[in-house]
Amino acid sequence: MRQALAVMTLAAGLAGFTAAPAALAMGKASMTHIVMQVSDGDPAKWQLALNNAENVRQALGKKVTIEIVAYGPGLNMLKADSKVAPGLNGALDNNVKLVACGTTMKKMHVTKADLLGGVSVVPGGVIEIMKRQSEGWSYVRP
Repeated sequence: MRQALAVMTLAAGLAGFTAAPAALAMGKASMTHIVMQVSDGDPAKWQLALNNAENVRQALGKKVTIEIVAYGPGLNMLKADSKVAPGLNGALDNNVKLVACGTTMKKMHVTKADLLGGVSVVPGGVIEIMKRQSEGWSYVRP
């Protein structure tokens, strides 16, 4: 009985997983929302996230909303003096929303003035990701 339930659950999950990409491929999705998590302070991880955002933007154009949420060590890359600041500015210019975790900011003594212009602040990065997922956003962690 448990195996049958597990198989049915897996099948239902796979059906839901494959339906969204198929709808996108066929142009049926009117809008796609993606929330990305970057909690690493590694510039290479950030570059990967920015590349992912750009690739999705090029593929889907105006049919996609992209939000990159940073918390923990990843917050440092949202500072004005970040090694990836040029890429962040490019993302902002392409309507990618960059979001900083307010809780991490408090713990690290980072102020809004320390952040790159255009970065938004939310009370909690993890809570923001959870909220977006509950709204049906796709989750990506590069």
